[in-house]
Amino acid sequence: MLILNVISKLILNYIQVKKMARSAKIVSTGAYIPPIVVTPEEYEKMYGVKVDPNFVERTNVRIKRIAPPGETPATMAAKAAQMAIENAGLDIKDIDYIILGTDTFEAIAPPTSPKVQYLLGGHKYEIPTLDIGASCAGSVYLLDVAQSFIRANEKYNNILVIGVYAMTRYLRNKFMWEWLFSDAAVAAVVSASEEPGYLATKLRADGSFWDYWGIYFGPTKNVGELIKENPDIIYLDLRKAYPPVNEMYWPKLIEAVMQEGRFTKDDITQILFTQVRLQTIQTVMKELGLPLEKTHWVMDKYGYTGNTSALLALHDALANGKVEKGKVVVFVQSGVGYQQGAIAFRWI
Repeated sequence: MLILNVISKLILNYIQVKKMARSAKIVSTGAYIPPIVVTPEEYEKMYGVKVDPNFVERTNVRIKRIAPPGETPATMAAKAAQMAIENAGLDIKDIDYIILGTDTFEAIAPPTSPKVQYLLGGHKYEIPTLDIGASCAGSVYLLDVAQSFIRANEKYNNILVIGVYAMTRYLRNKFMWEWLFSDAAVAAVVSASEEPGYLATKLRADGSFWDYWGIYFGPTKNVGELIKENPDIIYLDLRKAYPPVNEMYWPKLIEAVMQEGRFTKDDITQILFTQVRLQTIQTVMKELGLPLEKTHWVMDKYGYTGNTSALLALHDALANGKVEKGKVVVFVQSGVGYQQGAIAFRWI
């Protein structure tokens, strides 16, 4: 009897150790890049809005990508997701959960992710879905939710995360700052791993900035009355300028995940930021004492693509051979509301 009790305890201890060892890793990416490309000169001809060359130099947003008629957030998301699934060597039936992040949803209701599930053929397997609204910090939040689900629950082995951005549909094209925004979709498959992939996350938010920048159309009163009072309420509105929160907090977020994840600057292969302003990325890398070779930017090729941008930078960095196996990839993002976050994975 004593021997049986000892054996039982050893088995339970083994099971607990195995559960504690369960981790999550990014195994693939996919992207949808709209084919319509607009230059600053073409934008001025189309809308009579001149894009200041200094603005282009600061941001490094040199073109605008626009989704063609017929594409919607769901169709763009499905195309990026299908590529990620194929790049992982999987089929839709292998996916245990679909999590989609955006601030340009297909509709206020129902959520967008079930439609994407259907477009992928996932309805045949009743794959659960979830929408997340974390604005332009979305990729970090998506990855954090996915790794949390995988590490906490053994029935989730492959989670498909998707970011989609269709902000050009919310523009009036009357102001120069609207030049920034493009459309895109990106996806990644996050899978269970016995080898440590996920390392650390640091999230933060400050709701005192909620009314600075956004699309403020919602049921604060009868929506018909809202539109009658202000027809422009359905469009993106920059009400106040943000202080330099990225310069202030991105280094702190990176240092926080380095400390929690127990890795050093030498372990980092890439730090991938929200792709809104190249000068900010350069400033932060200099403050961290890291060479620009350890980051990657895509706003010059794709425009600013909001919540998709950090994962889109990963997708492009992988295509260009810039991600070193065994090293650490850090994602750092900011979004209106406002929300910020960093998450670190070892590339295994």
